[in-house]
Amino acid sequence: MHDNEALALCEQLAPFWAEVCGSGTEICVYDLSDPEHSLMTVCHPRPGHLPGSPLPEDLRKLVDAGFSDGQSRLVAVPSESPLADLRCHVCPIGDVAHPCGLLCVTKDLTAARELNNAMQTVLERFALEQSRKEEATDNEPTLAAMMRQRIAAVVAESGIPPARMSVQEKVDVVHRLSETGVMNIKGAVGEIAAQLCVSVPTVYRYLNKHTPS
Repeated sequence: MHDNEALALCEQLAPFWAEVCGSGTEICVYDLSDPEHSLMTVCHPRPGHLPGSPLPEDLRKLVDAGFSDGQSRLVAVPSESPLADLRCHVCPIGDVAHPCGLLCVTKDLTAARELNNAMQTVLERFALEQSRKEEATDNEPTLAAMMRQRIAAVVAESGIPPARMSVQEKVDVVHRLSETGVMNIKGAVGEIAAQLCVSVPTVYRYLNKHTPS
């Protein structure tokens, strides 16, 4: 498939992906042959994202770094609101070594985070969380909850939402969690991957990376 055909196919499929993902997800298709007018099509656009817009600086850096492993990348997304929680996955279109375009899927998780916080407040205010723990028949659910809370606490120590963390910042979080021993608990690696928005193999790769002295 030629570059133009690959871009045209992604452009045709963008409305379908947007319909499947819902209005909280922005779908962008970028043509890398014209960085100054790179945005070919956008569905559920965020402010300032219009067809013909230039390729954002963070995506230019990502293209320069390359997609040698062929995997999509999770990148930080600038937002008008410091409270917004945006996650953007970027996938190369065409040849991995020399992509002709980018497919960007950006999810706005702000409403979901706010709902989760509200639910936690209700559970705590009416002691519903405590009641649920007392109904447990063994220590495993309580241990799992403690494990999740500990991981969340270490992630929060950085003061940066996982979607905006750099790779090195995520590496540092994984190493701190390893030092606490939490990774020895069953299910911890999967929970770490979920909270950092990466895959389980990526967590193990981070664990093998050295942190700056």
